[in-house]
Amino acid sequence: MASRSGKSGSDSATNHAGAERSGIFVDLSAQERTDESRALTLAGVARDARLDRQFLILIALASAIATLGLLQSSTAVVIGAMLVSPLMGPIMGVGFGVATIDLGLIRRSLVTLAAGMALAVLVAMFIILISPIQDVTPELRARTQPTLMDLGVAVVGGIAGAIAIIRNMSGVMVGVAIATALVPPLATVGFGIVTGRADFATGAALLFLTNTLAIAFAATIVARINRFGPSLTPQHTAVQLVGIIATLGVLSIPLAISLDNIGREVRARAIVQSELAGLLQPRDRIENLNVSIVGDNVSVEGVVLVDKFTPSLGDDLAKASGQRLGREVLVDMAQVKRQTNAAEESQDQLNRRVSALEQRDAEVEAILSSLTVGGLIGRESILIDAQARRAIVNRDRGAEADEVAAAKDRIVAEAQSRFPGWLLQSANLEGATGASEPAPEVNNE
Repeated sequence: MASRSGKSGSDSATNHAGAERSGIFVDLSAQERTDESRALTLAGVARDARLDRQFLILIALASAIATLGLLQSSTAVVIGAMLVSPLMGPIMGVGFGVATIDLGLIRRSLVTLAAGMALAVLVAMFIILISPIQDVTPELRARTQPTLMDLGVAVVGGIAGAIAIIRNMSGVMVGVAIATALVPPLATVGFGIVTGRADFATGAALLFLTNTLAIAFAATIVARINRFGPSLTPQHTAVQLVGIIATLGVLSIPLAISLDNIGREVRARAIVQSELAGLLQPRDRIENLNVSIVGDNVSVEGVVLVDKFTPSLGDDLAKASGQRLGREVLVDMAQVKRQTNAAEESQDQLNRRVSALEQRDAEVEAILSSLTVGGLIGRESILIDAQARRAIVNRDRGAEADEVAAAKDRIVAEAQSRFPGWLLQSANLEGATGASEPAPEVNNE
C-alpha cells in the first residue's frame, strides 16, 4: 500500500509539473489543476493582501520616493517607487476574491487597499507641504490625463500579473509593477490637494482607479479561465462577466473623452504651427508655442523671433487656423525683434572689450598684492599704467638701507617673474638723486 501510495503521489507530481510547463494562458485553462495547488495560490494571494506593519511601511516609503521623483521630474526615481509599492497584493486579492466570490478575501483586500491609498496620499501631502519646490513637472502632468491607452496597459498588465501568480513567476511581477503605475498617481493626488489643483487631483485619481479596476478584473478573468471557483454556476459566471464589462465600460467614457481631447489638441497644434510657419519670413523662428482647447475655442500662446514686426500676425494666424479647424481661435502671439548681423557683431565686440577690461583689472589687483606683500612697499607708492601694462615703484634708493633696498628689489623681481607680460620698474618720480631714468607719463587707472 505504501508503495502504491508513493507511486500515485509521484505520478500526480509529474502530471502537475507537466501542466505547469505547458502554456501560459490558453493551455493553462485546459489543464486540470489540483485543489491543493489552487488552495496554495489563494493562500498566497490572501497573505499578500494582509494589512500589517510591513505593508504600511512599504507604502509610506514608496509614496515618499514617488513624491520626490515627481517633484524632481526624475523618471528613474518614480520607477523605483513602483517597485517598492506593495499595492499589487490587495488589488490581486480583489481580483481573485471576485473570481471565487470569496467575500472575506474581497473585504480584507479592500480594507488593505483603502489604508494604503490613504497613507500614500497623506505622506505625499506632508512632503509637498515642507518642500520648497512645488512646481508642476512633466512627470506630474503625465499622471493627470489618463486615456483608453492607460486602460489597455492596465488590462494587459493585470493579465500578466495573474498568470505570474498562478505560475509562481515572481520575476514577471516586477515588469507588471513598472507598467501599471499605482503609487505615482496617489502622490499626484496629494500634490493636487496641497497646491489647490483640482484638475491634477481628479485626473490622477481617475488614473489610479483605472489601473486598479483593470488589473483586478483582468485577474478575475484569468483566474476563472484557470478554473478558480469551480463550484460556481453559469449564472455566477454571467453576473461576473456582466459586472466587469459594465464597470470597465463606464470607466471608458471619461478615458475616451480625454483621449479625444488630446488627439484634438495634437491636431490643432499641428495646424497652428503649419499656418504660423507660412506667415513668418524665412529667417523668423518660433521660440515657444502652446496650443490648448478651452471649451469650444482653441487658445494659442507663443513667442516668435522676427526681423520685422507684423502687426496683423495674430489676426492672420487666428483667421487661417480657424478656417482649417472649423472653430474660433484666440491668439496671443508676442513678437521679439531679432538682432541684425551688425548688432550681433557690435555686441560681441562689446562683450570681448568688457571681458578684457575685467581681466586687466584682475591682473592689476594681483600685481599690487605681489608688490605690497610684507608691507615693505606701500600701495600709495605704486603707480599703474594698465593700458601700457606697466607698473612703477616710486622709491628713493639713497634713503633706503642696504637690506631694505635688497628686499624691495627681490619683491619687484619676483613680481616681474610672475607677470612677464608687464614691465615692473623702480624709479624716483620726485626727481631725487639716484633715479634710474626720467619719470614716464603715467596713466593711473
